[in-house]
Amino acid sequence: MKFAHPQLLLLIPVLATLIAGTWFLEGRRRRRRIAEFSGGADRPWSDPGIVPWRQRADRILAVAVAVLLPLALARPLAFRKDEQSELRGVPYMIALDLSRSMLATDVRPNRWFVATNALARFLDAGRADRVGLITFSGVAYLNAPLSFDTRAIQAMLRYASPYTVEMDGETAGSNLGSAIERAGRYFQTNNVQPRVVVMVTDGEDSGDQLLEFTRRWARQGVKVCTVGVGTRGGAKVPRIQWGGVAVNSSGQEVTSRLNEANLKRIAALTGGRYVPLGEQGEGLETLRKEFLAPLAESSAREDLQNYVEAYPLPLSLAIAALVAQIALGAGRHRRPRPLAPIRPLPPTVVP
Repeated sequence: MKFAHPQLLLLIPVLATLIAGTWFLEGRRRRRRIAEFSGGADRPWSDPGIVPWRQRADRILAVAVAVLLPLALARPLAFRKDEQSELRGVPYMIALDLSRSMLATDVRPNRWFVATNALARFLDAGRADRVGLITFSGVAYLNAPLSFDTRAIQAMLRYASPYTVEMDGETAGSNLGSAIERAGRYFQTNNVQPRVVVMVTDGEDSGDQLLEFTRRWARQGVKVCTVGVGTRGGAKVPRIQWGGVAVNSSGQEVTSRLNEANLKRIAALTGGRYVPLGEQGEGLETLRKEFLAPLAESSAREDLQNYVEAYPLPLSLAIAALVAQIALGAGRHRRPRPLAPIRPLPPTVVP
């Protein structure tokens, strides 16, 4: 429940104060007049004959009107959640790591295959979501803007792979900061609220601006939820073009490990959530249930389109209270009062 004009609710204490003050002044004035007319409130003929229960009921109804009318004027709005007004999911941008390390086989058959299959199932269960796609390795690319067409995103996931993104040694690593920067600029340019990034990666970062970009966009309201792919033990990174195992500039074989510390730091700085992907992609479902769904409902409660007018109820009750007050007629009805006995005059002695 929310109000379109909550400032009008301030009328309730104002009206209540005016009514209470009016009753106090009226009672004092009545007592003074009775005392002046009858000689004192203890005289039998000074009783005005007001029916106590009618007076109490009249005052209760007056207070009810003073509360219900401002309540109706403030336009109460009831949140609607039914089949006709299904809550739209929160808009979010998927940032998928397509660096060479995503071909590591510490999860079977490899990280990229497990991640893309889990994302496909995740999108299939979220038809109400507005989803966009960013892929990144050394550079981040916007593959799809926010859209309800999750099937198109699923099709892109089937064709996006480290084999199509990797070009040369300069873009071989993961640049997590560039993905956050690209998503943040998209949100800002298109004035998207709320701003959520679901980053699916092993957490390894080859850039040098990760913390700078993370803090900058956290101040702009971007929340980054990180999904860790891989294991702490890690695995060798395969070479893409000629097979075998990739080697670094020193000629040593490259081993990639899940860097949870990086991912937890990003999530903490932006107010997001870190979850490990899991063997069946259960981490994404946990993320939807514990982060995205509450955020979607909170966002929907800020949108007046998801509310229906509820003012007829307090307005009807206020009218009913006024009618009942008129029918009660506390000022018209008087209870019978016993009159003082008439004493005979003393006999007159005639001289």
